[in-house]
Amino acid sequence: MSDINCIVIGAGRLGKNMAIMLCKKNNVMLIDIDRSAFNDLDEYSGFMEVGDALDMEVLENCGIKDCRTVVIITEDDNKNIMLADVCRQIYNIKNVYIRLKDSRKEKLVADENVRCVCPFDLTLDHFRNHYGEEVA
Repeated sequence: MSDINCIVIGAGRLGKNMAIMLCKKNNVMLIDIDRSAFNDLDEYSGFMEVGDALDMEVLENCGIKDCRTVVIITEDDNKNIMLADVCRQIYNIKNVYIRLKDSRKEKLVADENVRCVCPFDLTLDHFRNHYGEEVA
């Protein structure tokens, strides 16, 4: 699948919506281990693969060798960190984005080219910016 330029790993609510958004301008492969995760994807025009992204054969069959961007949004922070390392170290992916539920784990990401998104920190910053530290 050499025409794939973006892979999204994890087809939960965020992963599905990310894939829908990205497929408007990219050739996207959405990977999840659970077949039922692909339900309700009417707006998605990309490719789908049922498989474990920790299996390098799955990644290679999904076109990771020619991919520019990987977005990792599974429910498991440790898996996300490990997949980010695989993407950077083995496949030399230039753009790697991961979601970390526990922002304290961000320091485990050793590669400066891996961009972490931490919902906890984003929510806290948003609240602080909009409401300050005091709530009436």
